[in-house]
Amino acid sequence: MGEMKISEEAVFRWVLIVGVAAASIIALTLLTRPLVGAIWGLILVIAASVHAYRWLQNWRAKGSDPRS
Repeated sequence: MGEMKISEEAVFRWVLIVGVAAASIIALTLLTRPLVGAIWGLILVIAASVHAYRWLQNWRAKGSDPRS
């Protein structure tokens, strides 16, 4: 398999995505009940897992980074 190269730009993008997701969970929890925030967090984790699984399958099929 090909070597996975991680750029500073990609890491920064993921830090922003995780930060926005965490902020949305905290805000929703504070505005509503903790159960609603927990459900929203679970939905975000499931969506991220599906996205990561599809990306990994594509990466394995191509043998390299699918973005290139």
